[in-house]
Amino acid sequence: MASSSNSKQRLLPAAIRRPMLALALATSPSIFLVAYVNAEEARRWMGEAQEGGAVLLYGLPQTDDVPVSFRCELPAREFIMTLSLDPNFEPKTGAVKLTVNAPPAADQLVVDAEIQFLEEMELTFLEARPAFDAAIARMLKQGTELKFTINEKTFAYPLTGAAEAMGPIEAACAKPT
Repeated sequence: MASSSNSKQRLLPAAIRRPMLALALATSPSIFLVAYVNAEEARRWMGEAQEGGAVLLYGLPQTDDVPVSFRCELPAREFIMTLSLDPNFEPKTGAVKLTVNAPPAADQLVVDAEIQFLEEMELTFLEARPAFDAAIARMLKQGTELKFTINEKTFAYPLTGAAEAMGPIEAACAKPT
C-alpha cells in the first residue's frame, strides 16, 4: 500500500508550537497594519459617466472601499458629496456644517450637510448637496489634499489623479454656458 508523504509528516512538538503561535499572534496586528497601509496607498480617483449622471470616486477599484464620492444626477444636475465616517463617529445623525477646502487652492466651501447612520449595516456617512461650481472644480483640479471638516474633526484625502478623473462629473454637472 502506497503512503503519501503527508502521512509521514508529524506535528511540531507543543514546546515549539506554543512560542510560534505566540509570535504569530504578537505580529498579527502589524500584518493588518500593512494591509491597511497598502489599501490606503492603493486608493485612487475614478470618474465615470453613468446612465442618469456621473460619479467621481476615491477608493479601491472593484470594492466598496470608497471613503469619498461625488455624484451628479441628471437631468437636474444635482451634485451630491458623500463622505464615509467611522461607525463610532459622533454625532450619529443630524445636520452639521461641513467645510471643504483643498490647499493650495484658496477656495473654501461651507455647506449644510446631513449625517446618517444605517444601523443594520453599521454605516455612518455624511451627505451634502452643494451646487457644482467653478470653486469645487478648482479645488479638485488644483488642490493637493481634499479636506472635510465637521465640527473640530478634519478628514483629508490626497487629490493625486482627481483632475484627470473628474472629466465625466464636470461634463455632467457644469452649468451650461
